[in-house]
Amino acid sequence: MGNVAASVKALKIGLGKVKDDALLVGFFKEKLGLSPELKKLDSQFGNVISSCIKTSGFKAEKGEFKNIYVNKNIINIVLAGLGEESKYNPDVLAAVIADASKRLRDNGAESFSIFLDSFNNGKFKNEEIAEKMALSSLMGLYKFTEYKTKDKDKIKNIRQITIITGSNKGFENEVAYSSIVADAVSKTRDLVNTPPNVATPEYVASYAKELAKRNDLKCIVFDEKHIEKMKMGCFIGVAKGSINKPRMVVLDYNGSKGKKPIAIVGKGVTFDSGGLNLKPYPYILNMKDDKAGAVAAIHIIEACSRLKLPLNLIVVTPLCENMIDAASYRPDDVLKAYNGMTVEIKNTDAEGRLILADALSYAAEKKPQAIIDIATLTGASLVVLGYVGTPFVCTDENLRKKINEASPKSLEKVWELPLWEEYEESLKSDVADIKHIGDEGEAGVITAAMFLKNFVNEVPWLHIDIGTTVWSKVDKGVLVKGATGATVRLMMEMLREWK
Repeated sequence: MGNVAASVKALKIGLGKVKDDALLVGFFKEKLGLSPELKKLDSQFGNVISSCIKTSGFKAEKGEFKNIYVNKNIINIVLAGLGEESKYNPDVLAAVIADASKRLRDNGAESFSIFLDSFNNGKFKNEEIAEKMALSSLMGLYKFTEYKTKDKDKIKNIRQITIITGSNKGFENEVAYSSIVADAVSKTRDLVNTPPNVATPEYVASYAKELAKRNDLKCIVFDEKHIEKMKMGCFIGVAKGSINKPRMVVLDYNGSKGKKPIAIVGKGVTFDSGGLNLKPYPYILNMKDDKAGAVAAIHIIEACSRLKLPLNLIVVTPLCENMIDAASYRPDDVLKAYNGMTVEIKNTDAEGRLILADALSYAAEKKPQAIIDIATLTGASLVVLGYVGTPFVCTDENLRKKINEASPKSLEKVWELPLWEEYEESLKSDVADIKHIGDEGEAGVITAAMFLKNFVNEVPWLHIDIGTTVWSKVDKGVLVKGATGATVRLMMEMLREWK
């Protein structure tokens, strides 16, 4: 959409031969001496780096930056503080690179280079460093400007990022992977940020269909008549109050013959008013982000296709609005789900689990090797982990291992919550097979997941609740204000290692 993505490349070249708007160099707090390579560059530029370190008070605190104006082949040398070496990790690296990228862009640079060796203390592989550098710089540079009409010519962009390395490895695979994943994150952010009067169910479905054409994906879009014929009573019940009719998009990627698919189900409420249980201000704000699970799933399957990962995927995205109308579903209604279960409605603002119930049942019919759902499902996720991490529940040890291994690699933090049988008690109904929320609202993330568990049959299942991590209120590190693209990096790490 409105975002201009930079290009990233890795280059084996001496620092003295670099020609760029800026060169980014990392320093640890207790190690302010210059490496042999930096000493050569320093001598070439009249000892400006060593002099600056001695006189400017640069301490290399984490996130500290110092700009040295050189105005030669390299116009600016930027010293980046990495903090204490003992506390250095990929999170620190990603935050420093992303923040530095933003600063350089905002200061007018159109391109910059990063001296890879200065960011590696020997505890990490250069391949990992290069991949994190490429991904975090691209994510940090994201901006959503599609609906700006004033001063668009003044919007600054970085066009080229070069990772300078002394290694014989070119890091082509790492840069290519990071660029595709960063693009998937950016596209997810773009579509989630798109206002609800534009990004209706039909709009998102058409977007997915066009994306499928460009990436050799199979795509089926079910309209409201077909959804009704399929007897998806929960899905239709939520959608009835909106003038914008529901859609269900099913995407298929076949990257390996003979393997069962992995199913990803994404919640796609393009705007959630809360229905008759209307959301009060300010909780009704940003409810365009309630489609983020579906949007992430759409771009995850696109990225898998672009990377040609050796697996099969099916993505199911129920898309609708939860609005108020004479036809809106009500508290105390009983809806019949796709799998035949009857559901007693207690709060129309718990709509996401209803549309997921039918979509999960549909996905389970395909007999996948696993089902993973991504959903902005509960505000209770804020109570559990705040804005830092994403809660999940899981029924399978292999899936649990995969997400826990992918989390630190992707730098998306997750934490598992239990599915103890005691939580089922609060979902028992006097008039139907099940209620869709508990009586007291306790353990909201878990009880929502416990409800969904009724619709996956015996298929190994992973539920990821991005109710809080979907949106950022800060512009810091890889985060920018607005949609975060939550789970895209996490899922891509899981899928690239899938066996």
